[in-house]
Amino acid sequence: MRAALAADSNLRKIADALPALIAIFDADHICRFANAHHLEWHGRSPDELVGLHMREFFAPEVYAHRLPYLERVAKGEQVSFDAQMPHRDGMMRDAAIRYVPKMGPDGFLGFYVLAFDVALHQHRFRGVFDGTAVAFWELDFSGAKPVILRLKASDSADPQAHLLAEPGLVRRVMDATRIIDVNDKAASMFGIDRNSVAGTPIGRFWPAESEAAFAGSLAAAIAGQPTYEIETVLQRADGQAFDVLFTCAFPDDAGPKHHVTVGMVDISERVAKEQALAKVQADLAHAARVSTLGELTASIAHEVNQPLAAVAANGNAALRWLNRAEPDLGEAKAAIARLIEEANRASEIIARTRALAVKGESVREPLCPNLMIDDAVAMVRRQLDAQGVELRLELASRLPEIVADRIQLQQVTINLMINAAQAMAGQPEGTRRVTVRSRADGAMVAFEVADTGPGFPDCDSSKLFGAFYTTKESGMGMGLSVARTIVEAHGGTIEANCQPEGGAIFRFTVPAGGPCDMPPTCHTDV
Repeated sequence: MRAALAADSNLRKIADALPALIAIFDADHICRFANAHHLEWHGRSPDELVGLHMREFFAPEVYAHRLPYLERVAKGEQVSFDAQMPHRDGMMRDAAIRYVPKMGPDGFLGFYVLAFDVALHQHRFRGVFDGTAVAFWELDFSGAKPVILRLKASDSADPQAHLLAEPGLVRRVMDATRIIDVNDKAASMFGIDRNSVAGTPIGRFWPAESEAAFAGSLAAAIAGQPTYEIETVLQRADGQAFDVLFTCAFPDDAGPKHHVTVGMVDISERVAKEQALAKVQADLAHAARVSTLGELTASIAHEVNQPLAAVAANGNAALRWLNRAEPDLGEAKAAIARLIEEANRASEIIARTRALAVKGESVREPLCPNLMIDDAVAMVRRQLDAQGVELRLELASRLPEIVADRIQLQQVTINLMINAAQAMAGQPEGTRRVTVRSRADGAMVAFEVADTGPGFPDCDSSKLFGAFYTTKESGMGMGLSVARTIVEAHGGTIEANCQPEGGAIFRFTVPAGGPCDMPPTCHTDV
C-alpha cells in the first residue's frame, strides 16, 4: 500500500510540474485524475474536478464536438486534434489535444487526456515573425491543393517544366494562393497595409518573368525537398519591380490548412552594385580591346591593303580584257569574280576588327573553339610575322561547342599571343615560336598559348593576373587581369606556368557544350 501511495505521489508531482492539462477519465467519461495545471487553466483545483463528468468541464456544445473523438478512443485508437478550449478568463484558447486509450484484459477502461496550450508557441512565433528584418508571409496553399495532387499523381520527372508547359497554370495557382498574414517588414517592403492584405491572392506581387521561380517552389514541395531558395524579381504594390532572395521551408506535415511561411530579403541594392561592377568590368575589357587594337593598327592596315590592292589589280585586268579589239568576256568575268572575292575578304577583315572594338553587351552563343582561334589568328598573323615569330597551331579535331562570347574569347587569345610575341623580342631570330593548342579536357575545352621566351621571374604566376601588374616598360598591366575576368565569367579558369624546356605557357578553360556541327580543323604549322 505504501509503495502504491508513493507511486501515486510521484506521478502527481511529475504531472503537476508539466505545463499541460493532464487528466484521466474512465469509460463513462468521469474524471478520475487531474493535475494542478487545471487550476491555472479552469480556475478549479484537481479535487474539485475529480468525479465530474467531462460535459461539466465544458459547455454542452463543446462536449458534443468532442464526441466523435471520444468514440474513436473508445475503440482503442489514439486521437490527436487541434481545438479551442474555454479558459478561466472567459476566452477560448487554441490547444493541441491528445486522447490516449487505457485498455485492460476486458477491453476499454478509460483514457488519458493531454492538452497543450499553443498560445505560448504562437506568442514565440509572433515574436520572431514580427521582430525580424526578414519579410515573412504566411500563405494558404489549400486552393492550390488540386494542382499539387494532380502533379503528384502524374509522377512527372520535372514538375516545374510540367507547371510551366500548361499556359496560365502557374498564374491560376498564384491566384488560388491566399495571404494569411505578413509581418511589418513585409508590409513596409511591399508598400501594403498589413490589416487589409489578408485573404488576397499573391499573384499581384509576382510579375510574369518570375513565374518560373514560383513554379520551382511548388516543384520543390512536390518533390519532398525540405527547403527552396532562389533569387527572383517581385513587385511592390505600386508596380515597382525589385530583386529579392525568396526562401521557404516545407514542414513534414503541413496539416489540413496547408499553411506555409516564406521569407524574402530585399537584395536590390546588392544586385545594383553587382550590375555596376559588371559595367565597370565591361568598360575595362573594352578599354583593353582598344589598347590591343592600337598595337594591331599596322598589321590591320597591311592586311586590309592586300585585298584592296588585289581589287584594284583585278579591276584593271577586267578593263583591259574588255577594251581589247575583241573583248574576252570570260577573262573579264573571272577578273570581276576575283575582284568581288577580294572585296569580301577586305570587308570581313574590317568586320572582325570593328567587332573587337565595338562596345556592347556580352552576347553568348554556341561556337566552335577552333573557328574562334582561326579568327583571332587572322588578326595577329601579320604582327607576329613582322616580329619574326613563327606561329604554330595544334588544334584538336571534333571538339565540342562552347557557349561563349566569341569577341571576348578572341580578346583573351589575341592578348596571350601578343604578350608571347613581345616576351620573345630579345630572343635570337629563328628561335621565336608561339604555339596555340586546343583540346578537350573532361567537361571543359582547354586552350593553350606557349612561347619560347624567357618565361617570367622565378616562375611565380601569382602576380601576373593582378590589375596593373606588368613586366613590360610600356604596359598598363590590364590585359591579363581582364583575361582572367572574362574566363572566370564564362565558368572557366586561367593559369600560367614556366615550361621545363624554357618559355611560358598560358592555359585557360571554358565549359564544353554540345558537339560542333562545323567541319573539324586541325593545323600543325601555319
